[in-house]
Amino acid sequence: MKKHFKLIYISLLTLALPSCLKDKFGASLSDIPGTFIVELAPKDDGATTSIDSRTKTISRLPSTLKAVDTISIPVYLGNTTGTLDYDVTVTLSRDTAAITKYNIVNGTNWRFFPENTIVSENLKVTIPAGKNIGYFKLLVNTLQVKPDDKYMAAYRITAVPKPLSISADRFYVHYKLIVKNKYDGLYSLRSGGMTDYQFAENTFIGSTTVDLVTVDDSTCIMRDAYAFNNGYLDPNGQPLNAHIFWSTASNSWSWYGYFCPVLHFNPNGNGQIIRVTNYFGQPDPVRGRSARLSPNPAEATASAWDPATRNVKVYYLMYDGTYQGGWQGAKVWFYDNLTFIKERP
Repeated sequence: MKKHFKLIYISLLTLALPSCLKDKFGASLSDIPGTFIVELAPKDDGATTSIDSRTKTISRLPSTLKAVDTISIPVYLGNTTGTLDYDVTVTLSRDTAAITKYNIVNGTNWRFFPENTIVSENLKVTIPAGKNIGYFKLLVNTLQVKPDDKYMAAYRITAVPKPLSISADRFYVHYKLIVKNKYDGLYSLRSGGMTDYQFAENTFIGSTTVDLVTVDDSTCIMRDAYAFNNGYLDPNGQPLNAHIFWSTASNSWSWYGYFCPVLHFNPNGNGQIIRVTNYFGQPDPVRGRSARLSPNPAEATASAWDPATRNVKVYYLMYDGTYQGGWQGAKVWFYDNLTFIKERP
């Protein structure tokens, strides 16, 4: 009877152990002496205990994008007593279901890198003899990635040689690639002033939100975030890129078609805005609209990004091909206050 009791006890312990390890995130068989377990690790230091550490964000400046860009994912052999004297081959697989789940939880629209961006993807990874880490190398063409693209690499371990085991809770990683400069983000826009010299009934809408979207290392488009995300179309049939205003004549909001401010910051990185242009052209080919940084020295100097708060102030003019009656021949004078809210999702 005593012998049967011991067998039952051992069986129950074996069943309970994995359950307990899963209940407390961060616990892994690699923490138990004498066990060998394979894990995916966002960092080279191997096992990590934070649930957030399963997702890593990789940021690139536009100037650093290249036809063959390497994303290195560490594959870690966890053990408290040492390494093995033979090579270990680990098999990985894409985890697109994990991206779907991530999007549902976070309200985002990330997707796996498109096939036309993937240069090489060898899902067999070798951990060399005498080492506890090997690297999965995903080669992608980041020249194909645009600032609005949401690409994520998600992988999981699917096979390891016996007698090794796969980690119960460190078997997957997500790598997000973001292309942006330091000015990129979601901002609250409150006008410091706006004057339409042709139609005085056009006034700035009380408050709105705008995206600063990376063009290059020191340039951003300033587009209305609500209008863009809700599918309002500009004259080119594309999601709206424009400066929203309120018309007291029609009692409705509207925008200046074929006009979207582009902010050019000093390439030296000091945050000073040195130019403002029109996204649709200088001038655009339909309405003849263009933009210009305010020629007033004080306003030009005040047009800048604050590195402490990430807030932006900018004074600029909009010119129109059919009207040259305002200050400096402009149709509209703008003074925009942008308060940083958060990174663009």
